[in-house]
Amino acid sequence: MEEKKKNKLTIILIVIAFLSPVIISWWYLNFTDVLTEGDKSNHGELISPPRQIADLELLEPIANKDYQLHGKWSMIYVADTCDEVCINNLHRMRQIHIAMDKHSLRVQRVLFLTGDSNQNLTSLFADYAGQRVIKKDNAGINNLLQNFQLNETDDPLATHRLYIIDPLGNLMMSYPPDVNPRGIMKDLKKLLKSSRIG
Repeated sequence: MEEKKKNKLTIILIVIAFLSPVIISWWYLNFTDVLTEGDKSNHGELISPPRQIADLELLEPIANKDYQLHGKWSMIYVADTCDEVCINNLHRMRQIHIAMDKHSLRVQRVLFLTGDSNQNLTSLFADYAGQRVIKKDNAGINNLLQNFQLNETDDPLATHRLYIIDPLGNLMMSYPPDVNPRGIMKDLKKLLKSSRIG
């Protein structure tokens, strides 16, 4: 009789040992948000609906070559003139670009300078080979700048955000200045993995 009780207890313990992980997993999945918090779909702010940016001409001052905005994924920083904050963002974009490894050929780094600056871009970008600048005429600056305004009170020149534009010219994501660059890199890698364009 004693042995039967021991056998029953052993069987019950084995069943509990096998079922408890399943029950705990089910409970976490249905009654907590731990999993969703730990696996955010993106690290920036999704711009919805995306804003169409015209296919602009780009200049790479170091190589003195012309490119187009459309056709590649673009990281863009908007500034009036390229001051210390601007240089820090150029550095951040360069580091993200390097970390993209084999995907880096599908991504370009773009600076949109709105001011009528006399800065020598060739010397400014001496340490930033591959950096591209939007060629613009003064008439189109305000219209283009409005596309980067996320709400009525937002000033793209003061927020120091980085933006992502897809190869079709859709402005689709923005990142605050304090975001971890790894988050931008992870988002870009996800976008490149799921997209066949650019």
